[in-house]
Amino acid sequence: MGFYTTGSSGTVSGPSDYDAEAASKKLYEGMKGLGTDENVIVEVIASHTNEQRQEIKDKYKTMYGKDLVEDLEAELAGSFAKIVLGLMKEPEEYIVESINQAISGLGTDEYALIGLLCARTNDELDEIKKAYKEKYEKEMEEDVAEDLSGDFRALVIGIINGGRDESEEVDSDKVQEDAKNLHEASEGAGTREEVFQSIFNQRSYEHMRQVFDAYKELAEGKEIEELIESEFSGSLQAAYLALVKIFRSVAEFYADRLKEAVKGAGTDDETLIRIIVLRSEVDLKDIIESYQSKNESNLAEDVASDTSGDYKLILEKLLTLSEVEVEEEITATNAGEGDEVVPPEAEGDEKAEGEAEADGEKEGEGGEEETKENGTEGEEGEAKEDAGEGGDGEDKKDEGGDEEKKEDGEEEKADDGEEAKEGAEEGDEKKDGEEAAGGEEEKENKEE
Repeated sequence: MGFYTTGSSGTVSGPSDYDAEAASKKLYEGMKGLGTDENVIVEVIASHTNEQRQEIKDKYKTMYGKDLVEDLEAELAGSFAKIVLGLMKEPEEYIVESINQAISGLGTDEYALIGLLCARTNDELDEIKKAYKEKYEKEMEEDVAEDLSGDFRALVIGIINGGRDESEEVDSDKVQEDAKNLHEASEGAGTREEVFQSIFNQRSYEHMRQVFDAYKELAEGKEIEELIESEFSGSLQAAYLALVKIFRSVAEFYADRLKEAVKGAGTDDETLIRIIVLRSEVDLKDIIESYQSKNESNLAEDVASDTSGDYKLILEKLLTLSEVEVEEEITATNAGEGDEVVPPEAEGDEKAEGEAEADGEKEGEGGEEETKENGTEGEEGEAKEDAGEGGDGEDKKDEGGDEEKKEDGEEEKADDGEEAKEGAEEGDEKKDGEEAAGGEEEKENKEE
């Protein structure tokens, strides 16, 4: 089943040319001896898909006769261990463990339970029920029935049973009928919970969105959330509100859950880890974008400020893989349909090229000669940087590159100043100044 691949906007897509043997060797080398190289673990685990991780796990056992998960469990601790081990589990196993955790203990995590069950196709629900029985030797429905009670239990068992309409077509007459039934079920002394459950557990997402709009018209501007808050309480109210959020937008539902997890003094690590593990290959980019649109800060920054150490490092890796892409999507949306969106890193190159072409038209062969000189200097700069890589390392290479840029820039200014002096007319001086600025900017972009 495609639990981790049912969406097209995950942050983890995995290298297409990955080498399971090389990845296994990296992990083994990173864990052998007295210390553990957590950076290697982050690099390998966070950059591969779940399917690739399973192949790496199998290759690791073939190469070293050891269980990779057991080795990771022995080497790691705390929240870092939880997220790494979560990423290493097969999806069905991780989901059923999360469901069992949501219904165990003193209280029930309604939002976690609804999120784990509702955002699933009917086929996926069947696979989850089979996996649950294999792991716990008990029907999932039985465990839920024992731990929950009342109308909330009936609602969740109905979701587990499946049978939601998955067609894309929506019957407008049925929409009006459902909206009317919800309105009438809440009138009078009591609430007919069975009407709500029948509609909420059977209809498609798009159908429900249209029902909410139709209800608002019938109720003279009253939102469906207001109706639920006035008619229900406790776990049942929380469950219906969670369902409404999911029907409206799955990404927004998870974005709100992540905001709750990181706000305030402490961090809800269980929620944070569970959502990122389960959605990283599905729709985490959509969740990040939804989070950014609703909050003043972005998700990666909020998570980084709320966590630390290797745990923070792997979360940043999983989240920031998509940050640039999300920014580009937002820019594309703001630009409007039909407009060509230029990536930020390409804007400088295009601007320099445009100015160089304009200067070339003004100055003729003189502009072409200067462009050629700048190109030669750029190639020399790149050659120097390449030579630096074989010498004192990346840091020195970067420093040398900065000094080289500065020296080249000063030479450029001196040459351009002499050219400006040689001009006989004030108009030629202005042209030469513009040409110097254009050449300088083009040169910097080429060197970068």
